[in-house]
Amino acid sequence: MSLRTPRTAIQAMANWAFAITVIGLSVCAISAAQAPSDAKPDFPPYQEVLKGFEKVVTTTDDETGFFTLWVDKKENKMLAELPKGYQRQKHFIALTTSTGDRYAGLQEGDLYVYWRQYHKRLALIQPNINIRSTGDPESKASIERLFTDNVLLDVPILTIGPSKSPIIDMNSLLVDNASKFFGVRVDSRLAQIKTAKSFPKNIEIAFEAPMASGSRPTGFLSMGAGPGGQLRTLHYSISLIPDSTGYKPREADERIGYFLTSYTDLGKYDDDEKRTRYINRWHLEKADPKLKLSPPKQPIIFYVEHTTPRRYRYWVKQGLLYWNKAFEQVGIRDAIEVRQQDNSDPERPMHMDKDPEDVNFNFVRWLNNDVGTAIGPSRVHPLTGQILDADIVLTDGWIRHFDFQFHDLLPKLAMEGY
Repeated sequence: MSLRTPRTAIQAMANWAFAITVIGLSVCAISAAQAPSDAKPDFPPYQEVLKGFEKVVTTTDDETGFFTLWVDKKENKMLAELPKGYQRQKHFIALTTSTGDRYAGLQEGDLYVYWRQYHKRLALIQPNINIRSTGDPESKASIERLFTDNVLLDVPILTIGPSKSPIIDMNSLLVDNASKFFGVRVDSRLAQIKTAKSFPKNIEIAFEAPMASGSRPTGFLSMGAGPGGQLRTLHYSISLIPDSTGYKPREADERIGYFLTSYTDLGKYDDDEKRTRYINRWHLEKADPKLKLSPPKQPIIFYVEHTTPRRYRYWVKQGLLYWNKAFEQVGIRDAIEVRQQDNSDPERPMHMDKDPEDVNFNFVRWLNNDVGTAIGPSRVHPLTGQILDADIVLTDGWIRHFDFQFHDLLPKLAMEGY
C-alpha cells in the first residue's frame, strides 16, 4: 500500500511556498531601494564646496587648463581640481621667491612628484630615482622593494570635481606647507593670492605672505625683516613632465666640466661603473640633418625681463647671441633667439603675459641689489639631464664695480705711477 499526498494538498503547499518567496523578494527589494538613501556620500557635492569661488580662465581659446583653479577673492582662498589621469602622471614643481629677498627671482629648487589617493586624502610623493638598477629582473625587484618612494605631505580631499578628479585646498597645500617647499614658514592668516593661471600643461600660482615669527630667510643676503615678518611672494610653477621627450641622455666625460644629473646603478658591480652621470644640456637638433649648417628644430629662446635697464638691453642681447658661434661648431645655426619683454607702451606690451617664474620660459633677470654677481641656474629633467628651463640673474653690482674701477681706482693708480 503506497502513501500519497492528495493533489489539493500539494497545490496548497506550492502556493504557500510561492507566497513566502514573493514576500521575501519584496522585502529585499524594499531594503535595497532604501539602502542608497540611508548611506552618506563620501564627499559633499562640488557645487556646494565651490560656492563663492570663481573659475580661473587663462587661455583665450577652448584649451583646458592643466589643473582647474577656482579663487575666492574675498577670502583669498584657492581650490584646484587635479587633471584627468593624474594617477599616471609625473609632475614638476619649480620654486621661486619672487619678492622679499635680495636674490628674488633666483630659482629656489624643484621637485619631481606624483599624487596618490588614500581614501579621503591625497598624498604628494617623491619617487626614488637616486638608486636604480639596469641589472637582471631580480636586481630591479630588490631595488623596488628596498628603496621606496618618499611621502612629502598630504592634504584632505574636499570633494570630487566636474572632471571626476579630487578637489583640494591650494592654501593648505602651498601656504600652510611653505616650509616644506621653501624652508621658510609664513603667516598663512595674512596670505594673499598674487598669481593664479592655468595653461594646458602647467599652472602658475603665487602667494604673498609675511614670514612667520622665528622663521629665518633662505636667501644669501636677505634683507633684515621687522618683528612682524617680511613680506615674501612664493611662486609655484607646476607642470606636466612627460616620461619621454625623444631626448637621449649623454654620459659625462671627465675631461670636460658640466653640471650633472647622476644616480647610483646597483645593477653594476664595478665601483667605477656604479655611478651614472649625465650632462645637463639642451635638446637641440638640426631641422635638416643633411645640411652642414642647419637651423634648429626648436631654438633656445631667452626673454630679457623688462626690469633690465634700457641702456644695457642691447648688450645683454648681444651677449646671449654671441653663444651662437659655439653652436655653429656642431652644425646648428641661430640656436639661440632673444626677445625683449617690455611694458613701456600700455597699448602694445611685449611678452608681458609671460611669467619669468614659468618653467616654460627662459629669462634673463636684472636685480638692483648692490651685489656683484651673475648666476645662471637651470632646471633639468631628473631622469635624463635635459634642460627644461634656465633663468640668468644679472645684478647692478657689476656696474658699480666697473664704475669704481674706471672712475675711482684707475685715476688713483695712474697718479701713483702704475
